[in-house]
Amino acid sequence: MDTELRERAVRVLARRRVTGNLRGMTLIEIMVVIAIISIMAAAIGYGVMNYLARAKIDIAKNQLRVVANALDIYSVEEDYPDGLAALTQGKNPLLKEKQLKDPWKQDIIYNYPASKSDGTYDLCSKGPDRKEGTEDDICYE
Repeated sequence: MDTELRERAVRVLARRRVTGNLRGMTLIEIMVVIAIISIMAAAIGYGVMNYLARAKIDIAKNQLRVVANALDIYSVEEDYPDGLAALTQGKNPLLKEKQLKDPWKQDIIYNYPASKSDGTYDLCSKGPDRKEGTEDDICYE
C-alpha cells in the first residue's frame, strides 16, 4: 500500500509540473510588457531625433566652411563671384552643384559685398525652419 501511495503521489506531482509549465502569460502581464517597451522606444526615439537635428546643424556649419574656402580660393585669381554658381563651372570647378545646398535641401545664401556682417561676403543657411532671417539661421563668420 505504501508503494501504491507513492506512485499516486508521483503521478499527481508529475501532472502538476506539466500543467504548471503550460501556464501562459495573462493579458495584464502582456499589456505591462508592451507599455514598458513603448515607453522605452519613445525615450530612445526622442534622443535619436535630437541627436540627428544637432548633427544636421554641424553638417551645415562644415558645409558653409567648405564653400567659404572655395570662395577664398576663387578670389585669389579673380574678384569674388556674383553668385555661387561660378564655383561649380569651368574646367576644374571648386565645388559640385550639390555642395551649394544645406542639409535641409535649401540653397545657401551668398551676398557679395556683405550686408549682414563686417566681412567681405555673407554666407548663410536658412537653418532647420527653412526661413531666412530667423534665429536659427546658420552663418559663416
